[in-house]
Amino acid sequence: MATVDGVDGKVALVVGGTAGIGLSTAEAFVRAGAMVVVAGRSAAAGEAAVGLLTRSGGSARYLPADVQDPDSVSRMVSTVVAEYGRLDIAFNNAGWDGPATPTADIDEADWLGMVNTKLSGVWRCMKYELRQMTRQDGGGAVVNMAGNWGLVGFPGYSSYCAAAHGIMGLTKAAAKEYARQGIRINSVCPGAVRSPMLDRMVGGDEGLVEVFGDGVAAGRVATPEEVANAVLWLSSAAASYVNGAGLVLDGGG
Repeated sequence: MATVDGVDGKVALVVGGTAGIGLSTAEAFVRAGAMVVVAGRSAAAGEAAVGLLTRSGGSARYLPADVQDPDSVSRMVSTVVAEYGRLDIAFNNAGWDGPATPTADIDEADWLGMVNTKLSGVWRCMKYELRQMTRQDGGGAVVNMAGNWGLVGFPGYSSYCAAAHGIMGLTKAAAKEYARQGIRINSVCPGAVRSPMLDRMVGGDEGLVEVFGDGVAAGRVATPEEVANAVLWLSSAAASYVNGAGLVLDGGG
């Protein structure tokens, strides 16, 4: 375990932390010396994640949370504070890929579901995280998952792109609102990442994963660990002057 300045001894919440990028980020926080809370809807996945995170002696626990439910999000943050006394770092990573559909054919329920989960879910988390961070000494660091579709468009996923662009706007506005209170707010914008979400989007077709990779200069998709390292850096003292940014991780795509 190698501690990281600004992360060691801190309380870190990873929303959507039971698998994929979220779990890899939780692992990175544990290795850096943080006390980690992973939140998600599946208790079974959450307990499995905690088992993995604590196997090497790290500090971790699971909390149930549904980012579509304001009361659930409020309870999540309140429980973290009740147990640890504060909240120093938050990675808002919960999301939904949604069906691949041309814009004119998107079902109303699917559009609203995407906005409610990906964009409004991040806002709900920030609402309660920021209220706590403004009450405590030392401020905090928030990192939101936007994805690089928050910077560019992709055919068939206009609702996802719209929500992701919204996260970038939310990040930039909130970063200016809370900077003087010692709170930094940034987003990560990875391209295709080898993760459960990508597997769902390509239907488990490894050939399509290779197509995604061939489309970027690096010639491959990112690993969850590479995104986790970026989140860790944005949360650390090394990124103390980085605020309102969308950190692109697309292999030169």
